[in-house]
Amino acid sequence: MINEFKKEIIENYLKANKISKTKFCKLCGISCCTLEKIQNNKNYRIGALFKIAKVVKIQVHQMFGKD
Repeated sequence: MINEFKKEIIENYLKANKISKTKFCKLCGISCCTLEKIQNNKNYRIGALFKIAKVVKIQVHQMFGKD
């Protein structure tokens, strides 16, 4: 069983704050390439998730699962 990243978390954040993916990546301190890897469930460093969670103001475990 694979827990997939909830892409809608970032999409909703981008829409609510009216920012681009590039600006979001700068806020988080990650590269656009890393964001794409996370959204496509490719290999990435776990530290990037903590950076995103801090900006979006949720806990890391809330980014995964089926809801």
